[in-house]
Amino acid sequence: MTSQTRPSIASDDMKATSGPELTREDVAHYLHTHRDFFVHHPGLIETLAIPHDSGEAVSLVERQIAMLRDRNRELDRKLYKLIAVAAENEKASRRLHNLVLKVMPIEGFEESLAAIRGQLQADFPDTAIRICLLDTLPATSVSDCAMMDVDLYRSRLVEDLFSDKYRGVVFLTEHQIEAVFTPGEDSQPVCSAASVALKDARHLGVLFLGSPDACHYQSGIGTLFLESLGEIISAKLQPFASG
Repeated sequence: MTSQTRPSIASDDMKATSGPELTREDVAHYLHTHRDFFVHHPGLIETLAIPHDSGEAVSLVERQIAMLRDRNRELDRKLYKLIAVAAENEKASRRLHNLVLKVMPIEGFEESLAAIRGQLQADFPDTAIRICLLDTLPATSVSDCAMMDVDLYRSRLVEDLFSDKYRGVVFLTEHQIEAVFTPGEDSQPVCSAASVALKDARHLGVLFLGSPDACHYQSGIGTLFLESLGEIISAKLQPFASG
């Protein structure tokens, strides 16, 4: 009957002989390569002093349990975040679907623009909406829709929006927000905003969305949804463009 050989701290890879003094790194390396060390030396577990955030020493088992709890809490947090993102993606997909169904059967330009504006307001009730059109499209009397003024057209914002550097979405600075959303015109102040290019082969205009939440429109958040929104609106308005 053979007996299992217990790992020794003075094994071949760490001789307990006269020579260089053992360092903490040597001990850590040994324990890392001999995972069953405490299986053969269980009494040592009770004598170890493991530092804790509270400043008090705890046993190795208590420390491991605490670490596992922290890890489980972190995994739970990540899971909830993934679930929240999935729910937001589903909501965004449904909004795009509703917009397509709403505007697809409409034929006239004014009627199409009004339907787009109405559906956006229904899906985003707290959002300030501006649709600024270029002269490639007809003039309109639809609320919150107008021809783009010259200063805005020549601005760095619109230049960036239609450049190859961006993917048709630019988030506005505080100064740009003040230039697009006149204070007092909306029921709530606009604290963050996004601009979406409306274009096909030609530039058609810009959709502006403003939120009272300063964190709602931030770089990288919801960009794919805004790109898809711009593509749908552009596809609907494109047949009415001149030239």
